Amino acid sequence: MRIFKFVLLALWLSVSTAQASSVAVSSQEARQWANTKGQELIQALAESNLAAKYAKLDMMLNEDVNLDYISKFVIGKYAKQMTPEQLVQYTNLFQRYALTLYKQFNLNFDASSVDFSIDNIIEHKSFATVNCSVDPSKVFENMQGIKVEPQIIPVKFKLIRGTQNRIQAVDVEISGVSLVIEYRKRFYEMIKESGDDIDWFLQRFNDQVVANEKVAYQKLLNR
Repeated sequence: MRIFKFVLLALWLSVSTAQASSVAVSSQEARQWANTKGQELIQALAESNLAAKYAKLDMMLNEDVNLDYISKFVIGKYAKQMTPEQLVQYTNLFQRYALTLYKQFNLNFDASSVDFSIDNIIEHKSFATVNCSVDPSKVFENMQGIKVEPQIIPVKFKLIRGTQNRIQAVDVEISGVSLVIEYRKRFYEMIKESGDDIDWFLQRFNDQVVANEKVAYQKLLNR
């Protein structure tokens, strides 16, 4: 199931003009975003050319996910310990890091067989949450050639009105687990393992990003 966490992360991975409203994202807009981006994701994953697939998924992450918002949330309290130069370096590394995560996995599967439905949408003043049900059973059945029991995965997207007035995702919860909170925990661990030395943390982070990028590049060479 790990691959689906990153694919769904990509769905965080409907451009619409803001309307006068008491909420940042209306239920109608949130539903349109989820349906539209779900179809775009399926089409991107169906792309047979790996370079084209990466390009489409990268575009979705850059446009439909607010990576700047997420990067600030993930680093949390440690942002206060960073110099302006370190914060810029971290933000740039995070942007690159986010684009490498899904590329560590094999994405050669028929995403059109994923059952996806919107259960409900809750409006808040500054964001909206879209609660969905995802059943990837048919994907595994097609890949393994065996019958797989239905496995309904509850998924919740948090949407805000972000860059250039776009509706963008800033978190996704899978089975009640927030991916951005899990990444915050991991980054806090990395900083502690670096002795709270921000420069050392950034060096380790840079090494991880470069390693991930090499894996993705090698996949393109071997396609």
